[in-house]
Amino acid sequence: QSTPQLFSKSALESDGARLFTHAVFEEFQEEYKCSTNTLTSKGFSESNNMELNTVKDALRNRNFIVQYNPGTLESSCTCKLFERRGVPCRHILWIYLGNGLEKIPESSFAKKWTKDVVRDIKSNHKGCVGMGDVDIIDKKQIEMMKLWSEVHETMGVLIGREKEHVEDLCKLIKEFREKLLPSVPPMTKHQELEELLGCATNNEITILPPKISKNKGSGKRMLSNKAKVVACASKPKRMCNNCKQMAHHDKRNCPNPFVERPPQNVDDEEEEEEEEEEEEEEEEENEEDELED
Repeated sequence: QSTPQLFSKSALESDGARLFTHAVFEEFQEEYKCSTNTLTSKGFSESNNMELNTVKDALRNRNFIVQYNPGTLESSCTCKLFERRGVPCRHILWIYLGNGLEKIPESSFAKKWTKDVVRDIKSNHKGCVGMGDVDIIDKKQIEMMKLWSEVHETMGVLIGREKEHVEDLCKLIKEFREKLLPSVPPMTKHQELEELLGCATNNEITILPPKISKNKGSGKRMLSNKAKVVACASKPKRMCNNCKQMAHHDKRNCPNPFVERPPQNVDDEEEEEEEEEEEEEEEEENEEDELED
């Protein structure tokens, strides 16, 4: 990779350009610019071979505490940028510049962001993988990548060969898979659930049913139409003011339509009154005759 453009002639920035990839160096360079322009010291103390520096960040208007060990060159900051991103923050770089460091300590950057990882983890034209740094890539992962390379080379050799060779290879792979996976009877649903949960289920149930709570209206059963008729028939009958009948209803829920009595004429009323008077006179005469006898 080409060397990126530098902001200054500082050896610390040059080491970052040599160390980091282009994408990560842009973030590192931004932190380096801020370390030279926006930070001031607000306090210094020593404790157990550790230097405690209080640094004020003008952009954030906050104070950050940087712990620095001059012997091991280990450092940490309360902004926690290194823990989140794997890149030294501006506050740590400010301490490095103050102590005259020309190289970034290995404890202040993550190896996954360096150019060496890109060089170590690559395949050649045959598909082989470079061993590189064993701490960065797991040995098993390297062996798996080698296996894939062998599989691809074998498939390339089989192109144009006879069908029997392909069948032999399939047979060998199948036998090897059966050797790795011994015959195991299929698991039941209960066993699959136990394996998924990672614990055995208990067949003894110790959970009791909850207590039944009686709220307002609970415990009442809806009556059927037949039961409603029987309950209504047991009630005493009463006079309905609408239909003038003894029944189990009243004027509000009377099944008959509203009955209006026809208005009576004045002549009819007079005739009725005369008839009533005649009947009363006859009754009085009968009573007098009975008394005389």
